[in-house]
Amino acid sequence: MSIAAKETVLVRGRLYGEGRRLDVKIRNGTVRSVRNAGRSAPDFGGDDAILAPTLFDIQVNGGFGIDLQSPDITVDGVIELTAKLHAWGVSRWCPTIITNDLDVMAKNCRTSTQAMDVPLGRRAIPGLHLEGPFISPEDGARGAHRRECVRPPSLKDFEYLYEAASGGVLYMTLAPERPGALEVIRAARGHGVAISLGHHAASREDISAAAKAGATLCTHLGNAISTTLHRHNNPLWPQLADSRLAISLLADGHHLPADVLKTFVRAKGIDSVVLTSDATHLAGLKPGRYDLAGVSVELKANGLISLVGTEMLAGSSAMLLECVERASNAAEIPLEAAVRCASAVPARLFRLRTASGSPREGRRADFVVFHARRGKIRPEVSFVRGVRYMI
Repeated sequence: MSIAAKETVLVRGRLYGEGRRLDVKIRNGTVRSVRNAGRSAPDFGGDDAILAPTLFDIQVNGGFGIDLQSPDITVDGVIELTAKLHAWGVSRWCPTIITNDLDVMAKNCRTSTQAMDVPLGRRAIPGLHLEGPFISPEDGARGAHRRECVRPPSLKDFEYLYEAASGGVLYMTLAPERPGALEVIRAARGHGVAISLGHHAASREDISAAAKAGATLCTHLGNAISTTLHRHNNPLWPQLADSRLAISLLADGHHLPADVLKTFVRAKGIDSVVLTSDATHLAGLKPGRYDLAGVSVELKANGLISLVGTEMLAGSSAMLLECVERASNAAEIPLEAAVRCASAVPARLFRLRTASGSPREGRRADFVVFHARRGKIRPEVSFVRGVRYMI
């Protein structure tokens, strides 16, 4: 990865969703011209490159060996991860703190929000995602979260974590069927914290009550759910049917089969679907056995992460840009629609300003240049607020 100093570069590629090739001249981080592709050799991109808006990943547990769940995580680690995500085209992201010992969660909340005081972190991190500890303790619904750390919904515990984060919590995932969940939802909404339903075994009535109380999202729908379901009375259908709830999906090639992903996208519609990576600190590492928040997991050669000795999935090793490409193919939607699900849709859901969808003269460069070849996607260069990042 490199961060460029002052320079003039020529970038060539097809603007996503369009067929024409463009030459984009950037000087000192600002777009100086956008023209039809000429004959001059570009510094980056090429005839087969794609230019797309930078992305917003709402669920990142870590990456490249940097573990946000570790009590040893530092502000420098969070900033380093931010820069590495920028190189993969992610300009905004939510550090996700999963179910753990409450004091460890509080410490990691504190560290992650301290990173928001650093200029790079402040621009990239709109807030944290608390994925727990108010989730279901049941196998399946609990996913890879440690059972002994799961806690019943509690206003006191919520306030403890919220204060540890200095109010910097963007959203929280919880199980709506647990006693006290609605009280926590209302309190969180009063603080401006969005609520997502996940890691639960909720009934139709529980889901409707949570949406009425202010829940707006469902975390990685189709995962962290019981492996044995009633054909009609199960948590999937009411979450798909409720127009008050958007859904986040993991399109890493392992969490959801292609036909399920396609069905979910068609049921909800593009503007109610958020693509996220759920990347763990194993993303970017070699296959092997690792520790994940106190749980022993295995990263396999195909990228799948599972609890050792089981088929239980434990987060993802994919980058969001890879998920965008896989979602486009699996759900049979245009690439520009998949990009929107990983940029404009989550920004709108959390009422954040949406990044420009294309390079414009006089504006800071803010787009990613990537190649999609043989079913694989790879960023060549990213420009985030005028700064160049490369893997």
